[in-house]
Formats: sequence, structure tokens, C-alpha cells
Amino acid sequence: MKRTYIIAMALFGILAIFSCKKYLNVVPNGTASLDDVWKSETSCQQFVNTLYSQRPDKFYGSAFAPELFAGGDIITGPKGTTRWFRYKSILYGEENPNNSYFQYMGSKSTPTGTANYPIYKTIRYCYLLLNNIDKVPNISKVNYDYWRGEALYLIAYYHQVLLEYYGPVVLLKEDIDLNTNDEMSLPRSPFDSCVNFITAKYDQAAALLPVTRPTSQLGYATSTMARAYKSRLLLMAASKQYNGNTADYSSFKNKDNTPLMSLTYDKEKWKKALDAAQDAITSAENAGFKLYIHPSATPVSAFDQGVINYHDAFCEPAYNTDEFIEASGSQSDVQVIQQNAAPRVILPYNTSSLRGYYVPTLEAVETYYSKNGLPMNVDPLTKNLDLYSVAPGDSTALLHRNREPRFYASIGFDRDKMAVNNDSLVLRLRAGEPQGDLGNDNLEYQSCSGYILKKYIHKSIYWNNTTKTISYKTMTFPLIRLAELYLNYAEADFEYTGSLSGASLNYLNKIRARAGLPNFQDSWALAGGIPASDQLRDVVHQERTIELMMEGRRYFDLRRWGAAAAELGKTPKSWNLKGKTAADFYKVINMLESGVRVYQNPRTNWLAIPIEELNKNPNMVQNPGY
Repeated sequence: MKRTYIIAMALFGILAIFSCKKYLNVVPNGTASLDDVWKSETSCQQFVNTLYSQRPDKFYGSAFAPELFAGGDIITGPKGTTRWFRYKSILYGEENPNNSYFQYMGSKSTPTGTANYPIYKTIRYCYLLLNNIDKVPNISKVNYDYWRGEALYLIAYYHQVLLEYYGPVVLLKEDIDLNTNDEMSLPRSPFDSCVNFITAKYDQAAALLPVTRPTSQLGYATSTMARAYKSRLLLMAASKQYNGNTADYSSFKNKDNTPLMSLTYDKEKWKKALDAAQDAITSAENAGFKLYIHPSATPVSAFDQGVINYHDAFCEPAYNTDEFIEASGSQSDVQVIQQNAAPRVILPYNTSSLRGYYVPTLEAVETYYSKNGLPMNVDPLTKNLDLYSVAPGDSTALLHRNREPRFYASIGFDRDKMAVNNDSLVLRLRAGEPQGDLGNDNLEYQSCSGYILKKYIHKSIYWNNTTKTISYKTMTFPLIRLAELYLNYAEADFEYTGSLSGASLNYLNKIRARAGLPNFQDSWALAGGIPASDQLRDVVHQERTIELMMEGRRYFDLRRWGAAAAELGKTPKSWNLKGKTAADFYKVINMLESGVRVYQNPRTNWLAIPIEELNKNPNMVQNPGY
């Protein structure tokens, strides 16, 4: 069965989600409006649509969510204030209770232009639906089940969003009078209680929702989505940062002295994560999900096929129904990323054209494997080389040679070829060159690392220098996909058993095969065999980081691994962007930033609870470090 149930709220105008926001505006004003909602299936469906409308915008460039640019894998340049590049508040220690750039609780926006998502209010509307759906006359069994399932799913999802950003939150377990703020007198629930509540709601939703959706129902929840997000949640709950972390959370308590984090490590949380990953994988695969393989008409090498497979999984289909369990389809978001990431194709500098400004970090470049599927400092082919030098007769650094297919599908480097502007462009990133430093630090749109992003850039993205317009490629961005579930399983398996089972190796090898790499066992045979203990943990983390690079997951992964301070607190590196020759350009220097990195553990792991929430709720406590 063809699967097309992508969360694409604005994609092609298929769903009138945002045209129905009037219900969220008028419902609190009187019971007449409430009565109207339940008069027919049509009006109830419109109300269901509004329940999706407050989902945080994850891929609107640098603006609405921190994870795309504050995870150490993709970044913008030093120009631009935090107002426009809000992720900077995380990196540079600007986030605080009085000045939060990320408002997911519905608090009044403090910095000008801050996005506001009234998540708690929307959760209350979900309960409103559950408590009133019986009033809809002659409601069909399908709608009755699906709408209840969607409300339960969204209650779980919205609580999970709050948990990821803020840690233990106030749980809304039932409907509360819409004309009150009674939930704001409730204390925060312990982290494990939050996890248990959310997983129970996902289970209830999965029992009511369909596994798939037809094309006409793009954007609505499915049981596969519920199981996938449950897997992500339980992996987080089992991880080092949140499982027995006495160093950070020994004093983190409610005002009644209730501990908000368990201080005892529980290995069985990894078993729960393992089981949830397997359940999600089974559900997805039974529904027909698989890793995307590009249907090449002309036979190519396994390596080249790997490059095509990985790149086109994100760029070729308008929505990748093979692999994406949920995706963001707002084309305004897509266009922002395409314009800012695609390389400049003309000089002189033109702010309206393609900009080459959203770029991979040098640290991300270093993370990708060799062509043998091994870390560069482990592979016998590369471990003894000076990767930052240029070989005699070559035009680019050894760091860019003998890399894996996902590297070439995702990273554009100096003297690399890139399909863009309806052409095959040779990237020239040295000072004064078409994609290089412009010689004027006051000009904003320049690469700050010496790299260009390929991952979301299609060949057809085109700047018309006559009409001064850009042609964009319609696509969606993944929010959760099948490969993540495979990686969830492998990580939980290692943490629970201390090794990788045959099932884990099978899942890792599916990812590797799609990417044109040797299987895990064959790769590590070149380096003396599969490592063990902490070394194997590092490898499992690296497998995950590479596959999900520049999708917003590294921001959360580094935090749950307890590695964020070490990785994100250090000054990032770049090539010497002022260098005009290979000898000058290929020198590693500190990357120029607009601020100084400040990562305070555990403060920076979660956002600050806004001061307004603290003022109106006498039982609310602040996060550690603020």
C-alpha cells in the first residue's frame, strides 16, 4: 500500500489546518461556539485540524527551534543578532527566565519576534474533544475512533515536546475549565512520571489510529507515528543524562521536596527502550516502510549508488513515503533553507539570490567515515595521514578524499562538484572566489566554515539572474524516519547487553547497505575486529550521528549522552577563509562567531522556565542552573 501520511500541514494546500485556527480563537469566548463545534462531523473535523496547528516549527531555518543550528553539525555565520538567529541564545548563554527566545508553554514573548506556541492551551483542547465527541450526531465509527486517537496522540506529543525542551513538566491529565489557569497551580511531575504518562497516551492512541493513511488524509496521526515517538522518548529516558544522574540533579526537587529526577540508575529502562524500538520497527516494516533506494535507470557502482540513495532520500521525492514516518512539509520553511544553504552562483554579492550561508561545521565533516566504513583515525587507509594537508598535485585536502558516500551526498567542499542551478558546479571556496570569502566581514551571507550544505539541495534549485527570482524544489524535511528506529534499537541493545546482537547488526547493516558501505563486521575486520565497551559505545553514537546528521537530532543526542558541554562548549574550527591559495586556505583556525560559547551543565541542557510561568504558578520550580 502506498503510504502518504506525512505531517505536511501546508504541503500543497492539502489540509486546511491553518484556515481553521478560528476555532482556537473563539472557543474560550462562550458556550455557543463550543456547541457549534459538535453539531456535525464537518465542524468537528475542522476542530480536530486545529489541534495540530501548534506543533512547533522545527525546520524554519534559524528562527523557531534551537536544534537545527545549535547541535554542532550545521550553523550560520557570525552576522545576525539572536533575534533573527535564536539558536545563538543557547550557544552563547543568553537564555534565561526573563529573556527566553523559545516559548513553548504559551508565555508572553519577551524578545521581539519570538515564536509563541500555546502548547498547554492546545492540550486542553485535546481533552475538550475527548469529552465532547459523543455529542456529534450520527458520528461514524471510523471518525469516532480516529479523532479520539488523534487527541490522545497529540496530548502525548505535546507533552513530549515540553519534556525534551524543559525536562519534568506539569502534566495535564484531564480537562480543565478553559476559562481558568488551574493547571498553573500544579507542581511539576517527576521525569519518570512524565515518561510513563506520555507512553501510556501513545499506547492508547495506537490502539485507535490506523497504521497508514490515504492520500486524502495527509497530515493526520497514525499508530506508526505513535510507536515511533514512543521509541524516541524511551531512548531518551534511559540515557545517561536522565537515568541516575546524581551530579546534576541531586537537589532538583519540587517545593514539597519531591525529587524531580530519579537518582538511581535503572538498567531496565534500556530494555523498555529496546522493546519499544522493536515494536516501532515491526509496525513500520509491516506497513511497508523501508529505507529509500533511488531507482537508478543506469547501473552504477555500489559507492555511487550509495551517494544517490542518501542524497535523493531527502531531495528527490516531493515527500519520501518510503522512509519518512513523519515530515515537515511547509514550503516556506523549505524555501528558507534552500535559499540560505545553496551556494552562491553569481558575483557580485546579491542578498536576493542563493546565499551559501547555512553550512556544515568542520566538526561534522570530521565525523563522517572513510570509504571503508570506519572512523578516519581508525582506518588503516587514513589514520596515519595528515588529513588537513593537500597531497602533491591535488586540489583539496586529504580530509575530503576516501570518504564514505553519505559525506559526498551531504557536504560540499572546496573544488568539489555540486549539482545545483541546473548544472554541475565546481565549488570554489577560497577568498575572492565565487563561493568563497567576499573580503568584507560586514556582508552577511558567506560560509563561516569553508563548506557548503548539499544534503537538502536539489539540482533544480535555480537563480534566474534576469528575473532575479529563485526556482525552488518541493520537498519535505524528516521529523522521524525508519533509520532512526534502527539506530534506537542498536543503541538500546548495546546499553542493555554490552554488545550488538545479530538483530542490531542487521539493522545497522541495512543503513550501511543503503549508503553504499561494507557491512559493520567487514569494516571493523580491517581494524582488528569490532571494538568493545566504551569504544563500541562511541562507535554506536557515531553511526547514529552520521546517519541523522543535520536533521536536528544531534542537539538532543548530545544532551542525553551527557556530552553536550564537551562538544558544544568548545570553539568550533574552520578553514582559513581569508586564504586565496591552497596553502593559505587549508589551515585550521578558530571559526569566527558572533559570541563566546557558554555551556553550563546542567543549565544549558534545558530551556529556562519563563518567569511568567513561575509568577503565576506558586508551585513551579525553576530548572537547575538558572
